[in-house]
Amino acid sequence: MTSTDLSCIDVVARALALEQGRTPVGIYVRLSEDKALRAGNEDREEGEQVAEQRRRLHEAAPRFGCVVVREYNDNNTPASDPFIVRRDFEQMLKDLESGEIRGFLFTHSDRVARLEYDAARVNRIFAMFPSYVGRALDGGTDLSTQEGRTTFMVQATMGAYEVANTKRRVSGTNKARAMRGKKHGGPRPFGWNDDRETLHAKEAEDLLKAIRAIPGGKLVGEVRKEWIEAGYTPRANKKSRESGNNWTLQHSTVEARLVNPRNCGYMVYIPQQLHRESSRLWLPDHVLYKDGKPVIGDWEPACTPEEWAACVSAIEARKEANREGNPAHDTSPAYFLTGIARCGECFFPMRATLYTKGTGAYAKYRFRYQCRSSLGGCGGVSRVGPPVDDLVETAFLDDLRKRLKKAEAAKAEVIDTAKNDARLKEIDWEKKQVKNRRDAKRISVIAAMDMIESLEKEEARLVKETRQLQAAKAKTATDTDEEILRRWKDYTTSEKRARLRRSIRAVLIHQVGRGKRFDPAFIEILWTKGE
Repeated sequence: MTSTDLSCIDVVARALALEQGRTPVGIYVRLSEDKALRAGNEDREEGEQVAEQRRRLHEAAPRFGCVVVREYNDNNTPASDPFIVRRDFEQMLKDLESGEIRGFLFTHSDRVARLEYDAARVNRIFAMFPSYVGRALDGGTDLSTQEGRTTFMVQATMGAYEVANTKRRVSGTNKARAMRGKKHGGPRPFGWNDDRETLHAKEAEDLLKAIRAIPGGKLVGEVRKEWIEAGYTPRANKKSRESGNNWTLQHSTVEARLVNPRNCGYMVYIPQQLHRESSRLWLPDHVLYKDGKPVIGDWEPACTPEEWAACVSAIEARKEANREGNPAHDTSPAYFLTGIARCGECFFPMRATLYTKGTGAYAKYRFRYQCRSSLGGCGGVSRVGPPVDDLVETAFLDDLRKRLKKAEAAKAEVIDTAKNDARLKEIDWEKKQVKNRRDAKRISVIAAMDMIESLEKEEARLVKETRQLQAAKAKTATDTDEEILRRWKDYTTSEKRARLRRSIRAVLIHQVGRGKRFDPAFIEILWTKGE
């Protein structure tokens, strides 16, 4: 029997029980974690413990003058978490209030309630209907009496106290393990094998490639598209398995994989309460520090700290630009000079639009750059796009080649990524001193909080600055003129445009008479270095 709706057998059994003077009741069974289900045994619905609870309750029912007409089963569901709704428990309370059942049997009170709130809801019903049967096989709880309800409440209160202490101990243990760099349990991270220590050959290669490409202008949306084409999917959860939906990678999932501090070996610790308070945590802000330095985990890293920091800084900068309404932040760029080409008459940014009216030789150009009056421009300049792109691209690459030939080429700037380490270590020590002074009651709670919050703000600022220094170091080491020339053909449009912006401030497209052929003289490149 199930607890979803009363079946014909339930109704008949209930009617017979009332006719024979016996009480129609339900039985409630539960186990917080069923290891048979956790092991992925699809041939079984439950383990031996829940089956044993059911057997004992059915056998005991006649002793209490009862007939079981309904089963309530919250297997594999904890009763100590106020955020989790036990569906069968809620249905049982409704059936008790409506009189569909006139009591229920259970093996022990901790199977039914481990929170005071749940115990109070059960006690309210039995106080309203004192003739109901509510008996535990173990522990002697009888909900039909005031003494039994009091005992039931005390047991739930002690259970909640025990759970709170257990969570506190587990949280402390988890953080202590994290401080030693020991990984905790969980699903297999993207980029690692099932042991969560060694790198997955294909995933780690694609992850590293994407991490290195983001600082160069590649967008998360482009990485997402490539990963979907490669067959990567999000981690299946219980909801997706039950629904049978074929989930695809979301932008947020790809972004989270890219900025995960685990990629460079950094340990992250996030308390469970913080997980509940926010559905989207920015993982780079939760790197665990000890003596001013990130704690290193006991697994093989997928990239260097500098490469990870460069990726994180690039994504953070794009998010900030997006919050400020900067149109340059585009998730799907299609044109080389988007945000760079400007009208030579009014300096308004030009938009690329499909070239639909071209015939003959013009048909091959596909799109054109326009100064559109509908967006605020003068509307007086329009130019076919591909020749402009080719002209600017050639000029840019020629400029790179010229710079490489200069004997006096500037050496790479030496960037000190460890300049904040000493202060971060001091902050860690100062926070401990504040706590010690508060424990000794030498300062007030308010004073301690003011000091801690001030130190935390400074720590967050220095951590972010260090990440930016690491990003700059990685960029200086890898994104040289020689590297750009070597990999130019492999870059996406967004990557090319990002590098273009470093040398070219704008491309001015000047007006020409109608019907004239494309003339490079009417395209003006404004170089950032003042050429």
